[in-house]
Amino acid sequence: MNTKYQNASEDWPDIEFHFTSGTAASDGGRQIRRIHGLNNRVWHEHYKPLSFRDTWTAFPTLLRPKSKGLIKLRSKNPRDYPLFYHNYLTDPDDVARLVEGMKLVVQMSETKAFRKLGTHLYTKPFPGCEHHVIFSDPYWECLVRHYTETIYHYSGTAKMGPFWDPDAVVDPELRVYGIKGLRVADCSIMPIVISGNTNAPAIMIGEKVSDMIKLDWGYVR
Repeated sequence: MNTKYQNASEDWPDIEFHFTSGTAASDGGRQIRRIHGLNNRVWHEHYKPLSFRDTWTAFPTLLRPKSKGLIKLRSKNPRDYPLFYHNYLTDPDDVARLVEGMKLVVQMSETKAFRKLGTHLYTKPFPGCEHHVIFSDPYWECLVRHYTETIYHYSGTAKMGPFWDPDAVVDPELRVYGIKGLRVADCSIMPIVISGNTNAPAIMIGEKVSDMIKLDWGYVR
């Protein structure tokens, strides 16, 4: 869906919604709580009252964020983990669009289709955001900054681009610049993340590079 901040010149939506039939409390705090990294206060004050109850959650997902992260080598030792600087939500436009996404979820929850199911919004304030009027823009921004997660669609860390681009890692045939016999074939080569799930494009990238390799070795005529 488009928020009010969506640029008319862009041919993609700026928000995608993921719906789940449950919450972080659906299993009573056994696994989801740990996966989400919820501390004791957040769990006991906000989620525990919902344990094992019938619930649903909508996650507004920001497409094509403007905030950009950075990866650096920690050392010359390839066994050392690299340094990650995610820089999430450093661009205010990303925050504004996510806040609008939250408000769109509220609007959806008030439609006849949802009312017919007897659902209603959970109105207990999220810990750390109680000082804001619930469901106000400042409240949603507080929630966005306190409880945001990724959904496994990392990309752009080994960007494909021309040799004169200082940020490019691989050439158009996915060969790593400066190293012989090494290619990268996953979503990291995307210069810009796509507006949707990355699984199918990742498979396509693998299929394409396999054809390139076979062509280089004379297996395709």
